[in-house]
Amino acid sequence: MKGSNLLIRTTSLLALFCAIMMSLSNNLFAQSGATGVIEGRVLNADRKPEENVVVSLSPSDKLVGTSDDGHYEFRNVPYGTYTISIKSLGVSAKTITVEVSDKKIKAEDIILKEEADELERVIVSSSYRHVNKNSDQVARMPMDYIENPQNYAVVPKVLLEDQLATTTEQALVNVPGVSNLSVVGGSGGSSLTFRSRGFANGSVILRNGVSSGYVTLTDLFNVERIEAIKGPGGTLFGGNESASYGGVYNMITRQPLEVRRGELSFTTGSYEMARTTIDYNTPLNEDKTALLRVSGVYDSRNTFQNLSQQTVGFAPSLQVQATDRLKLNFDGYYYKSVRPVVLFGYNIPPGVTGQTTSVPSTVEELGLDPKNPYFTTDLNGEQQTIWASGKADYTISHDWHSQTLFSVSRSNNNTPYITLRINKPTTDATTSIVRSITDIPHSYLATQQFQQNFIGDFKIGSLRNRMVIGFDYFRTSVESYRASLSYDQISVDATGAALIINSARVDSLRSNAKYSYSNDATNSYGLYVSDALNITDRLLLMGSLRVNRFEQVSADYKQTSLSPKIGLSYQIIPQVLSVYGNYNNGYRNVGSKDSAMHLLKPEYANQLEGGIKFDLFQNRLTGTLSVYDIKVKNIARQVTNEDYYVQDNTQKSRGVDIDILATPVTGLNIAMGYGYNDIRYTEDRGNVGFLNNRVECSPYNTGNIWASYQFTAGSLKGLGFGAGGNGQSSTYINNLNTITLNGFAVAGASVFYNALKFRITAKLDNIANKKYYTYNSWMLPGQPRMLSFNVTYRF
Repeated sequence: MKGSNLLIRTTSLLALFCAIMMSLSNNLFAQSGATGVIEGRVLNADRKPEENVVVSLSPSDKLVGTSDDGHYEFRNVPYGTYTISIKSLGVSAKTITVEVSDKKIKAEDIILKEEADELERVIVSSSYRHVNKNSDQVARMPMDYIENPQNYAVVPKVLLEDQLATTTEQALVNVPGVSNLSVVGGSGGSSLTFRSRGFANGSVILRNGVSSGYVTLTDLFNVERIEAIKGPGGTLFGGNESASYGGVYNMITRQPLEVRRGELSFTTGSYEMARTTIDYNTPLNEDKTALLRVSGVYDSRNTFQNLSQQTVGFAPSLQVQATDRLKLNFDGYYYKSVRPVVLFGYNIPPGVTGQTTSVPSTVEELGLDPKNPYFTTDLNGEQQTIWASGKADYTISHDWHSQTLFSVSRSNNNTPYITLRINKPTTDATTSIVRSITDIPHSYLATQQFQQNFIGDFKIGSLRNRMVIGFDYFRTSVESYRASLSYDQISVDATGAALIINSARVDSLRSNAKYSYSNDATNSYGLYVSDALNITDRLLLMGSLRVNRFEQVSADYKQTSLSPKIGLSYQIIPQVLSVYGNYNNGYRNVGSKDSAMHLLKPEYANQLEGGIKFDLFQNRLTGTLSVYDIKVKNIARQVTNEDYYVQDNTQKSRGVDIDILATPVTGLNIAMGYGYNDIRYTEDRGNVGFLNNRVECSPYNTGNIWASYQFTAGSLKGLGFGAGGNGQSSTYINNLNTITLNGFAVAGASVFYNALKFRITAKLDNIANKKYYTYNSWMLPGQPRMLSFNVTYRF
């Protein structure tokens, strides 16, 4: 009853907040210059869209590149008269004039004089590559990167192509501060987990702003770019599995275009890799109001332990312009993976303290051989995910539009978790491995999400005001049928038959095992409002608030959470240099009870962050430098020898993020990042021995860099080279900080030839064949040296 009253009171406060924000500025005297958006298309002489053409706006210094549908956009353009021209070398078109006198102006199409076959000789895909970091999903409203008081990183498709990335792990190492990427199991499925700002991420990764599933793997075959929204994001994205305290990770997928085109790609290389992807786009009618895009993948390869794995994926996307006001999008995603799921862990010897010196202090002392498979493909797991979403964008008026989203996912899994726990009680003892199987012949994981947003862009007096008012419903359902099978204990030096788990013996253990069934479901209802007010054309104030009601069906408990957010940004040089600060909040619902058997409070994470953003030298140097401080409170612990909990422990995460994308000269593109993080247990009530210790699995330092150069003229035009790497410093694998996992740095290089119709790439990863591990609850050996070749044909 108390939770319901709080929900009613908070909803009333939200309504009052909206009313206040819409009337507040009548008493303000600051003035802001009116600005608008110019959007248009570039077509070749054949009247087909042309991508990677550089478009210039005068009398400003703005330059943008066209997207794959020929579209370009200039944002925050002061009212006035402008000329738009083409700046790509060897390309010509007449200059057009536009008058900016409204929020959005559509310029006439720019028609190039060259036809497609002529353009093939003058346009090279990577000659100019400004990554547009503007996003409508980070703030759930249109907002430029430079003015948004939220820190986020973007991993674009062109970078993934340069790196010949074929897995989500390879893509996410490009996000500053991400560490310890590992594929682990959970709830019968498996997912990619990692650390961001010291906190665990990965059980849910968003796709186009909504859930892509729960404890499921994803593939890059239809990904356009990845947006990593840093820090707690509970206000707009919810809590629990939806948003880690370390950030929200959102995959933006390829959307239909008004042109018929396709791409066929084949990659092969070490460990019998054979990966084929296809992407095809076509209008479905003459007036191009119905557009279809279909992507697919088949991937077969071995791990370096010689264990086979296969992936099949299919993703259709349909866009329908139903009326001049209503646009509908429907997206589907089918993904099936057959692969081993290994949970490799370390049994910390009992009684180990910071003063203990007789136990191994590093993982390397355990004497493991990362190439040992321990089992055959008879014990591979099978995971199948079906996801579908729909979106309706409706223009209500000049100032408001409605956005309705719905998504549903279903994962069915048959997955034996192979659990390997390492034992080495003293430095002199022989390392052994205790092996068991968590057999899950059936698990079902489902999510369902509905989201309704009303998005406004209007004036309060003379001030521009943007607002989103939204409702979000998110449901997860989990059921599984499982048994634990104890197998054996072997020496780390075991070879031959003793090393490999025998599938016939596992079948025998299954016949005598007692399987248990479990199921659970959770419901989350969120109401939120976010308002961004331009106090001047340079100064933006953002205020946001969410009230969330959480229900867990099996435990029959309900909990209400409040999640506020405040942001401020000031553009020192408009659209070029800004400073920002924010207070962000995240939360987790806690189902435990105190000594009076009352439900505990939600756990909260509160972040303070400040930094600078820049987009310099006509978009040739874009980046963010930030510092942050996150404090987590209300962490629950069970009282010793009791069945109740108290909330008296805290954690603190402090750090620095640096994210840079640069094109210093034509043809040279650089992506680099650095993350420093110090996350610790800052209160240790109950004497569990963690006080001031670092949180496990979280290194101090992470870094990534990739640079590529492509010749843009002469006989070598189209030829390019790339090189870079990533790494992290050492980390503890236990919260007592007695066992260290050494850091690592790995490097790769590529050579490619790029033309309008095709691309050929060769890539060598882990050039030095570095042996290393990552650790995020479970240990994963890193990929050794690997050679890959790719041929892509565009039609």
